[in-house]
Amino acid sequence: MTASNKQILDRAVAENCFKLFADYELKIRAREPGDAVHVERFLMCGIIGFTSKKMRGVLALATTKEPLELTNHTTTTHRDWICELANQLLGRVKNQMLLRGVEIVPSTPIALRGDHLSPVTQQGLVSELFTAERGLVCVWMDCEFDDDYVLPEAGECATPPVPEGDLLLF
Repeated sequence: MTASNKQILDRAVAENCFKLFADYELKIRAREPGDAVHVERFLMCGIIGFTSKKMRGVLALATTKEPLELTNHTTTTHRDWICELANQLLGRVKNQMLLRGVEIVPSTPIALRGDHLSPVTQQGLVSELFTAERGLVCVWMDCEFDDDYVLPEAGECATPPVPEGDLLLF
């Protein structure tokens, strides 16, 4: 992936992660380089694959127990909720990519227990590691592009994407 493509996607994922958790009334902030990261176990990780004409990949969202519980205002299980959050996050990124003329087709999300997951912050593996009021949120996108593909500039699209939280019936 070109550095430019990676920066565009990393920014889209991070910005939309902030907005997603804010919509569930949980403020998260990007971890500063000097912040200590305690080795905390993630409770769950939601993973959702996607494809498009020129790219394919996966988005993963992992949280410790607190952010997952603080955002779930339903009786949904932790497993189903992390899948829903990963799905919503990819949907937000998908909307931003539509403005660039890139149509992303998501797969069905899956969940992993976080028993053996920990934040790995090596270059290129984690887009963002966030701290919440309590706990951690980690999100990353692993993506592969066709040779020499460069994401187009954002522009006007013929049919604008449906805003997050809106319902479209047809």
